[in-house]
Amino acid sequence: MTKRHLKRALMMLLVVAMMATTACAIDTTYPGTMNVVEADKVIGDINADSNIIVIDARGREAYDKGHMSGAICMSVEDVVVETTVPGMLMPKDAFEKLMATRGISNNSSVYIYDDQEGIFAARLWWTMKVYGHENVKIVNGGASALVNAGATLTAEETVLPAASYIADELNQSMIATIEEVTAVVNDPTSEVKLLDVRSAAEYAEGFIPGAILYPHTQNLYKDGTFMSSRDIGLFYKDAGFEKDDTIIVYCKTSVRATQAVALLQEAGFTNLKVYDGAWLEWSSVNGVTAPPAETAPVGESDGS
Repeated sequence: MTKRHLKRALMMLLVVAMMATTACAIDTTYPGTMNVVEADKVIGDINADSNIIVIDARGREAYDKGHMSGAICMSVEDVVVETTVPGMLMPKDAFEKLMATRGISNNSSVYIYDDQEGIFAARLWWTMKVYGHENVKIVNGGASALVNAGATLTAEETVLPAASYIADELNQSMIATIEEVTAVVNDPTSEVKLLDVRSAAEYAEGFIPGAILYPHTQNLYKDGTFMSSRDIGLFYKDAGFEKDDTIIVYCKTSVRATQAVALLQEAGFTNLKVYDGAWLEWSSVNGVTAPPAETAPVGESDGS
């Protein structure tokens, strides 16, 4: 082998080694986490543990066409009410009744999936968390990940026996009110930040003054799976968020907001609140007080 060929071979080996190292270093799965579960673990757990309950959060129409065998149907519409604005958190007694009638007890471990980037599953996750249910996780990659992992599909509805359920009192630390958001707008501080996870087009039509735009879609890789905790932490830091900040998250009705909260919590952000009234409430009370900005306050990692 000539020196030229030897050099070329060594370079190729170096490139392969670098690619292998990179592949090993970047792990986009979520093993052993608080809020996210991998599809293969869902399949393994539901076959091994009768205390596991899987919720299909895609909605009745999609559920009836076919769903994971053993999954029950529960949608966002089941956990919200219309008060001053649509999509508000349901009251405690209604939540307890919903859980009990669907066969979910306080001891149930719950996995939730959807086909909408985790936002429907996250709204159910957040509702359960607000009322003190700790053992609940969102399926990474949703319905498609379950299919790819070999989940058995069926069109037959799963109906579980009724259970007993007693919810905790509402966890106020997880929720921001319009009064709290107004106080932040009127007296902004560096320790409290407003996070708008709507699209850039929605933001351009009006936003809560001082809110930083970071669309919820930026929390996903191209294959629809959640970004790793490492990447979430780095990208949000680039956008201006620190892990010890108090972050108030909102979208139009705070469905997309809950997906961001679940992933930010995984990444080590500890002071997270969902503004449940969201843009619908803010704009109905205050009007569109923030005109479209020529340059939206958005971090470099936004990309939209």
